[in-house]
Amino acid sequence: MLGVAPTAGAQAQEPTRADSLRAEVQQLTARLDSLERLVEQLAGTGADTADAQDEIEALRTAARRAAAEAENPDSAGPQESRTRSLSALNPEISVTGDVVGSMLAPAGEDTEFRATPREFEFSFQSALDPYTRTKVFATYEEELEVAGLELEEEEEGEEGHHGGFHIEEAYLYWVGLPGNVGLKAGKFRQEIGLYNRWHTHALREIDRPLAAVAFLGDDGLIQTGLSLTSPALTIGPATQTVILEGTQATNEALFAHEGTDLSGLGRLQSFWDVGRAAYFQVGATGVIGRNGTEDLDARLLGLDFQFRWAPSGANMYRSVELKSEWYFAEQEVAGTRVTGHGGYGQVNAQLNRRWVLGTRVDYLDGYGADPEIVQIVPSISWWQSEWVRLRLQYNFVKPATVDPSHTVLLQVVWAMGPHKHESY
Repeated sequence: MLGVAPTAGAQAQEPTRADSLRAEVQQLTARLDSLERLVEQLAGTGADTADAQDEIEALRTAARRAAAEAENPDSAGPQESRTRSLSALNPEISVTGDVVGSMLAPAGEDTEFRATPREFEFSFQSALDPYTRTKVFATYEEELEVAGLELEEEEEGEEGHHGGFHIEEAYLYWVGLPGNVGLKAGKFRQEIGLYNRWHTHALREIDRPLAAVAFLGDDGLIQTGLSLTSPALTIGPATQTVILEGTQATNEALFAHEGTDLSGLGRLQSFWDVGRAAYFQVGATGVIGRNGTEDLDARLLGLDFQFRWAPSGANMYRSVELKSEWYFAEQEVAGTRVTGHGGYGQVNAQLNRRWVLGTRVDYLDGYGADPEIVQIVPSISWWQSEWVRLRLQYNFVKPATVDPSHTVLLQVVWAMGPHKHESY
């Protein structure tokens, strides 16, 4: 009797343990579903959902572990085999394609047709441990041409930095730090303006605004270093966030050529809720850096504004969004000072779940070397599904001293994997 009593007790407890684990799985699943619905609503408002996505991933991991124990309660304990959980060590992999067909009508020249495989992006994301996450984006790009924007001829034998296969971003970031401070290390898109953090295929238009390209380069401000984000601080009706970044000064547009000096970025961002259906945000960003090899000092000030309206309960079907950025740039090269400024205004109206209309107006007076340029960019987007988007766009470009040029573009973007259209 003594020999069989422990076994009988264990058999009596086993259903209780399994039932407890199944109840835990149900609770985790319910919380996961609730969080996913909340993240979907927040994404529709343009809010940063990175922290919520991290919590969702942690819940998924906990649910998988509890489900595995519910199926085999005897596997728990010090001698548990971890072979079943090896798949959890694999990163989440996503792939995005971006192909553009275009008809170019440069001023005084014949019309040309181009088909450009503009970008193929491979995304790898993983939770390394309870405290750290990582993201790596490997990208193949080809340059997209718009008639009338061939501002500078490349010197013979010179190769542009934009294009080919490269690592767009690769960084590690910490979650749950004391005081809700955010910390990031690696190569990343820096926090300047409204769109620099957005990947190209996720933009509101096919191309980036003129001023952003002129002052930050074709790909935007992407450098290697550290980024520190303060916790959100509420002062009166506004929520304030401060971001400080220190990186190597490698941006070719700002620092002429890749240098070894340090560049610094500081950003102040303020957010206001305007009732239940609208919000607006203003931000100011300063960038300074030096390229000692070229004897070049660079300074950039960016100001941005964003307003979004979406009716409560129908934000996925109707919305209106206004955005604007303006840049003031200054470079001192061997004692010679050059300046430039420019920006854009943009409006996007979501008509229903599938259709979005938009217009952007750009202005650029770049470093005094290029003529003033005005560009008008209307577009219409159709979301076939959350994985497939088609966009028709027209670019009207009018330099100050040249006749206008015209480009019609048709973009097809598709995505596979858990991270469909990475914006930031």
